[in-house]
Amino acid sequence: MLAALIASGAADGFGPVTLSFAVLRVTGSVSRLGLVLATQATVALALTLAGGLAADRFPRARVLTISLAGRTTAAALLAAALLTGTASFPLLLAAAAGYGCADGFFGPASTALVPDLVPRERLAPANALLGGSASVAAIVAPALAGVVVAAFGPGAGFAVQAVLLAAGAVSLRAGVAGTAPVMREVRGRGALRTGWGEFVRIRWLWLLTGQWLVFSMLTVAPVTVLGPALAQRYLGGAAAWGVISACVGLGSVGGRFGAGRVRPPTRPGVAIACLLPVMTAEALALGLGAPLPVVAAAAALTGVALGAQAVLFQTAMQTSVRPDVLARVAAIDLVGSEGGQPVGYALAGPLAAAVGAHAFLTASATLMALAGTAFAFLPTLRARVDESSSLLLRVQRLIDPEKRGPVWGLLHQRGA
Repeated sequence: MLAALIASGAADGFGPVTLSFAVLRVTGSVSRLGLVLATQATVALALTLAGGLAADRFPRARVLTISLAGRTTAAALLAAALLTGTASFPLLLAAAAGYGCADGFFGPASTALVPDLVPRERLAPANALLGGSASVAAIVAPALAGVVVAAFGPGAGFAVQAVLLAAGAVSLRAGVAGTAPVMREVRGRGALRTGWGEFVRIRWLWLLTGQWLVFSMLTVAPVTVLGPALAQRYLGGAAAWGVISACVGLGSVGGRFGAGRVRPPTRPGVAIACLLPVMTAEALALGLGAPLPVVAAAAALTGVALGAQAVLFQTAMQTSVRPDVLARVAAIDLVGSEGGQPVGYALAGPLAAAVGAHAFLTASATLMALAGTAFAFLPTLRARVDESSSLLLRVQRLIDPEKRGPVWGLLHQRGA
C-alpha cells in the first residue's frame, strides 16, 4: 500500500501544475481554468458517497486499484491530445470529469483500508508514515512538473502522471489485493443513513467538516486557480509555481511526521482550529504580492499545518468511528469538507477580475485566519458550537427510523 500511495501522491503532485498550464495554454482563460477544476472536483464529490458504499461492501484494495486505473486512463488521454495538438477546451473538460469520477472512489477506500492493515495503537504513526511518504513524493513532483511543463509542455506532464498512476495500480494489486471488506451487505439509502448517524454522533467530526467546507471554498480553491496565473505573471512561470507547490509538500512532510510522534489530542476540533491561521500563510503571501522566496517560505509553513492536521484528523476519525461504517463516514466528511471547493473554483476567476487577485486572496486569508483564531480561543463561541451540536443530534433523532422519531412516524403513515 505504501508504494501505491507514494505513486499516487507523486501523480497528484503533477496534476494541479500540469492541468493548470494545459488549460491556460489551450484557452488563455483563468475563468475557464476555474471551470475545469470545478468540474473535476464536482464529479469527484458526486461519486464520493458511492465510493464510501463500495469500500464498505467490496475489497477496499480492489476499489483503490480501479480508481487508479481510471485516473491513468484520463491522464493518458490528455497526454495524447496535448502531444498531438488536438486538445480543446471541451476535451479538457471531459477528461477532467473522467478523472474526477475515478478519484471519487479513492479517498474513502484509502482512509478505511489503513485500520484493516494496522493495529489501532499504531494508527497515528502509520498515518504519518503513509501520508509523509506520499508528501515526500509530492515535494519532488510539483517542481519536476514545472520543469517538464516549461521544457516540453503539459502533454509530457500528463504522460508522466499516467505512468505514475499505472505503477501505483500495479503495486497495490500485487501488495494487498486479497484484503477482505469489513462487511458485504451495504446497500441503498439505509446504508448511507447509518453512516450519517455515526457522522453526526461525533461533534468534533462534523464541526471540522464544516470548517473545511468554508476553508476549501475561500482559500484552497482560490489559491489553486489564481496561484498559477500570478506565478506566470509575476514570479517566473510554471517553474516558480512548481517550487511553491513543492514547498507545500515539504512542509507537509514535516507536519505529518511531527504529528505522528505526539499523542492524538482529546479535543481534535480545537487543536485543528489552532492550525487554521497557519494554513492561510501561502494565500496571504500571494495576496500581498510577496517575492518568490517569501511565498515559498509561507507555502512551507502552510504545508506544516496541513500535514499535521491531516494526521491528527485521520487518526481521530479512524479511532472514533466503527470499522464497518468507516468508509461511509469518510465519504460524508469528504463531500462536506470539500463541497465548497467547486464553488470556489468557479467563482475565483470572476471575483478576482472584479476586485483584483491580490485583494481577493488577502481578504480570504485574513477572514479564515480570524475565524480559526476566534474559535480556538473564544470560549463563548465554543459554547455556541455545543448548542448547535445538541440541536443537530435532536434533529437526527427525529428523522432516525431506528429511533422511531415523530418525523419518521409521520412519513411512514404517508407511505414515505
